[in-house]
Amino acid sequence: MTLPWTVIVAAAILRERLIVTELVLGYALTVVVVPAEGDLSNIIARKRKHDYDITESFKTFTEDILTRMDSLKIDVNNSSLQINKTLNSVIKEDLSKLKECTTELRTEVISIRKEYSELKSSITKLDKQHTEMKNNISELQQSSQLLSDLYEDQKKKTDILSKEVKQVDEFEVTLNALKEQNRKMASLINSNEQRDRQLNVEVVGIPEDKNEDLMRYIADICKYIGVNIIPGDVKHVNRVSPKVKSQGRLRVIIAKLSTRLLKDNIISLGRKKRVTTKDIGLSGDPKPIYINEHLTPYNKQLLKKCKEIAMKKEYKYVWTKNGRIYIRKNDTSPAIQIHEEEDLRKKTGLVNQLGVQ
Repeated sequence: MTLPWTVIVAAAILRERLIVTELVLGYALTVVVVPAEGDLSNIIARKRKHDYDITESFKTFTEDILTRMDSLKIDVNNSSLQINKTLNSVIKEDLSKLKECTTELRTEVISIRKEYSELKSSITKLDKQHTEMKNNISELQQSSQLLSDLYEDQKKKTDILSKEVKQVDEFEVTLNALKEQNRKMASLINSNEQRDRQLNVEVVGIPEDKNEDLMRYIADICKYIGVNIIPGDVKHVNRVSPKVKSQGRLRVIIAKLSTRLLKDNIISLGRKKRVTTKDIGLSGDPKPIYINEHLTPYNKQLLKKCKEIAMKKEYKYVWTKNGRIYIRKNDTSPAIQIHEEEDLRKKTGLVNQLGVQ
């Protein structure tokens, strides 16, 4: 008879270590029991029993095995229940935590969706701004190109103007040089003309008459102011039309004398005596007669301008001597000779102050 496997399993549960040798040789079975202590000297070899005894022993052994298995099953069930209980508790706790995590995740997802919506809105705005910026950049590029073209055109014009300005500067330098030459030439001519007039006196204020005797007029003036003249002292006498003609304006009388001393005496005494038309025997209301140096037209204009400026700036004296013009602020200030208008700027500053050109 074949030994069931349950016998082997049951034997493993026992607290003793068993070495089982099953010999399937008909009904033969030999069991060697080895003590737990491992002492081989006490090994007992049991002989096989009768079939009846084996059956009873096996039945008893089986019942014991079943009892132990039921107990084991109960323990297993109790352990399973405890494990289930523990698992349920752990699962519930984990589910609670999972629920909390899920809630947090849901909140995070909602927040992320909101942020995504805001981000999407911002991206839309940025895209719109980007489009507008591209349009603006395109317009700026067009404007820049236009400005560049205008700049190039202006640069060409500037280059042309620069060349023209350079030419103008050169012309101005040349013109200034010519002006300076012209001024010097005019001053030289004026000096020469004034030198030619150094013996002349100018008589202003004597009415014209067809039958007038100009030589007699000069003699009568000299007699009245106390200057003795002899024949030959007056070289010649004639009337001269003014450079600027005007209706009713008398022509002046120019007398050329023999010496500068005679000329100076006549002018000096004539200004002191204040001669009138009555003093030289002319009929009608007496009118003043002025005896002056015979100045060139330029010197006459310069003298007139000096008088006008001196009057406004309270210069007390303006006079001429030997064809030269002088001004003086007061009795104690020095006399200043004026050769040309530039002297009014350099020596007195009167022209700049009054704006006279």
